[in-house]
Amino acid sequence: MMKIKYCLPIRKNKKDEVLKIIAENPEYDFYEIWLDYIEDLDAEFVKILLTEYDQKLIFVFRRNNLEEENMDFANRKKYIEMLNGSKAYLDLDIEAQKDEVKFLTDEKLNVSLIASYHNYEETPEYEKLDKIVTKMMEINPAVYKISTYCNSQEDALALLKVLLALNKEEVKKIILGMGENGLITRIFGTLWDNEMVFAPLKAEEASAEGQMTKRDLETIFERIENAG
Repeated sequence: MMKIKYCLPIRKNKKDEVLKIIAENPEYDFYEIWLDYIEDLDAEFVKILLTEYDQKLIFVFRRNNLEEENMDFANRKKYIEMLNGSKAYLDLDIEAQKDEVKFLTDEKLNVSLIASYHNYEETPEYEKLDKIVTKMMEINPAVYKISTYCNSQEDALALLKVLLALNKEEVKKIILGMGENGLITRIFGTLWDNEMVFAPLKAEEASAEGQMTKRDLETIFERIENAG
């Protein structure tokens, strides 16, 4: 039986809401915490999460569609330093969050970095995607992540080609397409060794267009496994 790692995206405005969702859904392998949306965020809350859930956490500073963050850079640095030596992941977009990536590398912090690239409008040509991966390699992340909007079936195939290339490098990766044309990447990406798949409890709670619920994904993968 295939082992699929499910990640629950959590984008809530209050600390208590975040903790409640995690407590009520212990079956998930990871929890993606969108810090910039939490209005009452403080250091104590992050400490609680690290104490209770450490290796199951993915922290995100960015906002949806790469909108400008509310949190100032000084506070973002403070939270990055808190992750030093933990087992939690930190997802940083290598183009939209260059300052955070530079801070992390300059300070030589021991943080499990998900080096990511997001494009909510299109999927670049494969050659550009390959250059993005090469740029990521320079910072030696724990996980490579590319998530782009697929305007065509060819876009989805380009992403899957990136996934297969990274399989040859034997590195951890998350390669996913957004939108209807990207749905196939969430199935084949999981079957072809993506590190995890993002699966909200309800479709309306998705953090990116095209995410399927955990129940829907489980049904699909169960049928694939039974057919085999």
